[in-house]
Amino acid sequence: MIDHYWKILLKRWKLIVICFIATGLAVFVVSTLMTPLYQSTALVQVAVSSNSGQADINGLLASDQLVQTEAQLAVSDPVLREVASHYPGLSVDQLAKNTSTLVKANTQLFQIDVLDASPMRAAALANDIASTLIKQQTQASQQQNTQSQQQIQQDLNQTELQIVSVSGQIAALKAKNGNGAQISTLQVKLSSLQQHYTQWQSLLAQLELTQAQGGSFLFIAQKAQLAFNPARPNVRVNTVIGFVIGLLDGFFLVIVLEQLDTRVRSVEELAKLVEWPVLATVFRPDTNKDKQEDLVNPPSHSPNVEAYRILRTNLGFALLDKPVHTIMVTSAVPAEGKSTTAANLAIFMAKAGKRTLLIDADMRRPTIAEILHLPKDRLGLSNAIVACAQSLSAASGSMWKPSTPFPVGDFSLNAYTHAVNVPNLKVMPAGPLPPNPPDLLDSRAMESFQVSLASSGAEVIIFDAPPLLGLSDANILASKVDGVLVVINIERANKKQIEQMKAHFTQSGTRVLGCIVNKQHRNRKDSSYYSYYYYRSDGESKSTHHSKTPVTVGVGAAVGANGSARAGKPVVVPE
Repeated sequence: MIDHYWKILLKRWKLIVICFIATGLAVFVVSTLMTPLYQSTALVQVAVSSNSGQADINGLLASDQLVQTEAQLAVSDPVLREVASHYPGLSVDQLAKNTSTLVKANTQLFQIDVLDASPMRAAALANDIASTLIKQQTQASQQQNTQSQQQIQQDLNQTELQIVSVSGQIAALKAKNGNGAQISTLQVKLSSLQQHYTQWQSLLAQLELTQAQGGSFLFIAQKAQLAFNPARPNVRVNTVIGFVIGLLDGFFLVIVLEQLDTRVRSVEELAKLVEWPVLATVFRPDTNKDKQEDLVNPPSHSPNVEAYRILRTNLGFALLDKPVHTIMVTSAVPAEGKSTTAANLAIFMAKAGKRTLLIDADMRRPTIAEILHLPKDRLGLSNAIVACAQSLSAASGSMWKPSTPFPVGDFSLNAYTHAVNVPNLKVMPAGPLPPNPPDLLDSRAMESFQVSLASSGAEVIIFDAPPLLGLSDANILASKVDGVLVVINIERANKKQIEQMKAHFTQSGTRVLGCIVNKQHRNRKDSSYYSYYYYRSDGESKSTHHSKTPVTVGVGAAVGANGSARAGKPVVVPE
């Protein structure tokens, strides 16, 4: 799994680098263009006194809660509203966004942080918030103290009246020598009132003392100072974070693209997808140097000469276990170069000394006659099958039974095969387009035609078939040949199309000999054969070129690449 993702990253490393650099530079530019904000901090102390002089757990908890409470009150609306009123143009929302508090752990301190574009105003705002908080809390404390004093004074007055009343009752009972039990009860009540009175007096004295001392329990432990370096943005940190995010985005993007990408971009990826042997790799022609007519039977300095030799050799190895006589060349979709590949395979088979017959079975869009410069009016495959049908009709009497071999009689394929300027090679063009090519290929006449092919003397018969997907022609023909070669244009190879083609062959039980990679981008550094010819001297190249003997293919006019008739178009065959 790790190796799979590593290969994905290596394949698309350029995209990762682009995301890495682009995101990092974008964050750097944005951070540089942002308005710098300066931060100033004021430190406030909450002074909590203990009456007993000894701290307990409840007192510590109360102290921590008080510090938390005061830190929240520092950024409350009443405090910020009063501070904002001191600065024209400053709204409460703006001040709230740029103000924060932080409680110092295990202390009675909290800090007030203010961000502003001006370092002087940031310090002034932080100090103003601290001062306003202390002032509001002091006013609230004093107001509460005054109310408490008033309430205690009322309680003292009432208690004093009760003491006077109870004392009078006791004196009256003593004067009359009253009941001793009543006197004792009144004396207990009097003692309680006097004790209560003394406590209220003590509490009133403490409140008066606190009010005299100012009544504040908040102090500015450290005023805010001017900041010389901006706190935001931190260009260095932001840029590093941007590069990291860009790198992660690049990794994520290449993995997503790999899952969504339906293209096959390398020979290795193709081999894993189809599980067929890659018999050869044909290079894409160089538009600056390679001529169109050099695609078929390429000149000796072309790197594709070795590619087709390798194809011929590898095909021979693939046929060791089970030799084949008929081979179909097809592709998944049009424009993958199957006809050119079929023609070159036939030419190189013939050059190896094998009697080769090349048949254009793509009746809808035939190209073999055109690329080998045969006249359009030559008889071909459709004519031969029709002739076989006529021969069957003539021999359909009692002399023939379905269980016996098809009669061949005097039927010959010579009228439908044509020689070209390659020894051992004959070509059968497609012939006229029949009304329904699939019916013609799947007919009894086609089976009779195959019997004729078996007795034609050709050692290798190559069918240039139509594309497999979308048409039934290739599927029908695949069941009638010994093996299939698949041509795949690596520039436009599509995973879904290749998988569909593989499924077709698997369901039909077709023997796939292998695939040929076409139009591969060539690298001169990687192709020693190409480099050998590329760095030859000009004189040697010219002498080699002129050593070829031009000869004219066929009789009469030849058909050019554009479909027009040209007289005597030569095909150069290297010696």
